[in-house]
Amino acid sequence: MAKIEEITARDEGAGATSNEGGKTTNAGKGKNAADVNGTTTTTTTTTTTTMNATTTTNADVGKPEGPQLKPKMFISPILLMGGKRLGIDYKDPEHIHKIRLCFVCAMTVLALAFATLWTRLASKKKKLEEDQVEVKVKDLATGATKHEKVSLYEHDVREYKKLLQSNLMGAAMVSMLHMYFKVVPPLLLQSIMMPLNLVEGNLFQVHMFGRDESTNAALKRPWEVVEQKSAFAALAEAMSPETKKPQPKVTTAKKDPKKNPKHKR
Repeated sequence: MAKIEEITARDEGAGATSNEGGKTTNAGKGKNAADVNGTTTTTTTTTTTTMNATTTTNADVGKPEGPQLKPKMFISPILLMGGKRLGIDYKDPEHIHKIRLCFVCAMTVLALAFATLWTRLASKKKKLEEDQVEVKVKDLATGATKHEKVSLYEHDVREYKKLLQSNLMGAAMVSMLHMYFKVVPPLLLQSIMMPLNLVEGNLFQVHMFGRDESTNAALKRPWEVVEQKSAFAALAEAMSPETKKPQPKVTTAKKDPKKNPKHKR
């Protein structure tokens, strides 16, 4: 009798007897239910984690790109603040004479570049008039912005006139500052910056270097006006706390014991 009771107790502890097939089936169902609940919880957690990761990725994609520092942006502070270390004395008459000569040479080269650019643009007139592009035009009377379609040639001619007018105004202002107020550093600065800006411009890149939107997406017409920032402004924007905000952390969903009760043994 003792052996029979011991065998019966051991079988009940295992959850199965030869005579209690129904109980064994119920216990098996309980385990399967627990396994199903466990699988459901894992799937929910994984889905939540994936959604959070996707949200973080989309947020990063939507953010504007940070300011880009270019070597050209440091020319101005180097010439204005480090002129003495470079051996430039803005009060020495001999140095002033050399700076004037440099400015005259730069303006001459700039004039030749504009003349060559116009010749290249005029030679492509027939080809550029085949395609059209939609541009934004501001009405001077009402101040409203409207859209109109123009040929690529008309678009490039307008950009050429804007660029030429900008360079003429810059050269005139620097010349007046030097003649009436004896300001020398801007004279040297514009002798370097104006040719560089012309070469890096979209008009020069397309018609002089033969590049197009297939090599650079920024060359697709209509061209947008890029805001030129100084080195100090770019550094301040790069070091600002808004550009250094920590990215949101990816958190996983916690198991809810009420929705997924554990199987009681």
